[in-house]
Amino acid sequence: MKKTLSLTLRQFTKMTAAAATAALIFTSCTKSSVTTNTKPQLPAEAITGTTLKGGAVKGVMLADSTYTVSGDITVLPSDSLVVQAGATINVVNNSAFYIQGTILSQGTKDKPVVFTAPVQQPGQWGGFQCDSAKAVTFLWTKINWTGGPDSSGGTRQTIGISSNIIVDIEDCWFIGGQDNAIGVYAAAQVTILRNTFMGNGTTDGDAIDFHTGVTGTVAYNVLWGGAGSAIKDYTSTTVTIPQTNVVVYNNTCVDNGFRRGAAEPGRGILCDAGSAGKFFNNLLVNNYYGLDITPSADIANVSYGNNFFYATVDSLRGFFYPPGSLGKPQSSDLISTATGNLDPMFVGYTTPPDPSLRIVPSNFDFHVKAGSPTIGKGNPTYNNDIGAYTTDGKGNQH
Repeated sequence: MKKTLSLTLRQFTKMTAAAATAALIFTSCTKSSVTTNTKPQLPAEAITGTTLKGGAVKGVMLADSTYTVSGDITVLPSDSLVVQAGATINVVNNSAFYIQGTILSQGTKDKPVVFTAPVQQPGQWGGFQCDSAKAVTFLWTKINWTGGPDSSGGTRQTIGISSNIIVDIEDCWFIGGQDNAIGVYAAAQVTILRNTFMGNGTTDGDAIDFHTGVTGTVAYNVLWGGAGSAIKDYTSTTVTIPQTNVVVYNNTCVDNGFRRGAAEPGRGILCDAGSAGKFFNNLLVNNYYGLDITPSADIANVSYGNNFFYATVDSLRGFFYPPGSLGKPQSSDLISTATGNLDPMFVGYTTPPDPSLRIVPSNFDFHVKAGSPTIGKGNPTYNNDIGAYTTDGKGNQH
């Protein structure tokens, strides 16, 4: 709780007088000019070396600095790694970050943090493996080209979490990972807001994949071109407690689910395997399946509505709510019946979906134009509009 400091005029006058007296004494005792050190004060445990060759690392990666990571980094259970705004981290040699303690990447809108690789192609490094982390926070951070193979040759998630912790991921970008962008396999409490996911997964991999009791909120995210599902809500086929139960609203999901193919189609949103949740105001365009609430979901504790379904491929319209799904069209949904009917009016978009695309085309822009039928059609409990970009300015900031 913040404490409010208030001063009477008399107190303020006494303090000002005392300060003036001290200044006078200092000035009168100084016989020569004083040189002021204008160098910025470095934080405790500042990481000043620009090349990290691996091993246990803790401390602060400094604002506007550039680092090269050439070996696996471990943040030990009692340690923290803080990354300041504007830092750029180039990761080589398929290196990864193993977080046993705390990671805080604190970029800003004007100065995002960037984790990337010199070769700008999927699968260049191992991402953030946070199996036993104490806390995970990423703000305004770009995380590109992850998913490089582990020791068994399997792809790695961009951010993988397997501990019951607080997870806060806001205003970040996930581009070109080879597996899940965010995978949470524990009873973590998540806040995943206003992020952008582009071209993640090869023949498998979801943008957001929850298992085993995840709770929290997923909202205002843009999720394009993933191999599997954009958002997956899953508990377990055998152990239903703790239950995954998330609130998923005002996300824009486009062109997801095609690289995984017909054997296991990806969805815009999937609620499965004992999970509950709330699903409102989501904009689902040209996904292999739309909103799939499977027969194994906890349907008694699932609520949904005001979702918007659009496709430019005739066959996809039969899978807005897939056959066999417990999910059914709601009176508050907006469901397109033909190409051009209820077009969401993206600022820039070319159809039909192209599964081979991993890098979003430069003309794609999932903001909606004035007059879009998404505007004013949302459930106002969440937002008056549908989709990630909203007219009230609360939505995605990218």
